[in-house]
Amino acid sequence: MNDLRFAVRMLLKNPGFTAVAVLTLALGIGATTAIFSVVYGVLISPYPYAKPQEIWVPGLRNSQANQRMRPYRQSEFLELAKLPAFSDVMATGRENMLLTGDFAPESLQTVRVSGNAFRFLGVPPVVGRWLQPSDVRPGGEPEQVVALTYQLWQRLFGGDTNAIGKTLRLDDQPYTIIGVMPPRFGWWTSSGLWLPLGADPREQRGVFPIARLKAGVSPAVAEQQLHGLHL
Repeated sequence: MNDLRFAVRMLLKNPGFTAVAVLTLALGIGATTAIFSVVYGVLISPYPYAKPQEIWVPGLRNSQANQRMRPYRQSEFLELAKLPAFSDVMATGRENMLLTGDFAPESLQTVRVSGNAFRFLGVPPVVGRWLQPSDVRPGGEPEQVVALTYQLWQRLFGGDTNAIGKTLRLDDQPYTIIGVMPPRFGWWTSSGLWLPLGADPREQRGVFPIARLKAGVSPAVAEQQLHGLHL
């Protein structure tokens, strides 16, 4: 305590030195905290997708140089999902839809995902349930259900759990809210919503597949099977 009182007296006698010392400490602590926050978010606590080391992203590219990767057609995705190299395959496609009805009209980021997508990613909802294969009818037609991002849930409903079961009007069609995903879950959108992707091979909407390699299967083997599929 004597040392502490002496230190306080010395600091009060030298206000200029004290200000510089406090500012230096504040800058050092602030910088260290910022760096740790980035390291923690990126390395120590990565996005919570299940078994990320198994995830493999196949892509289609034209033989021309610098050609951008193109989406798969629905029929191509359904064939890819049958390849023995993969234990599970999901698909994603993005669009915008117009929200009307009880809310001020606005365009929302809407992401269509195959019925197994949330199970594939392994992230449970915070409220309600996630999209599942039964949300796609036997004929391939998707049910009109949606899962909300945490941000949209907070913005439209103030975090009210009674939002589950309510209806959103998207492109003038009613969609039932079935779940809300966690704050850090941002699969292709962090402010919109997710809908089930249909499974009709005649569907022309482009999708991007993501696969899980089967245990013991190398990327080289998966590439061989993909090349065989596209020959």
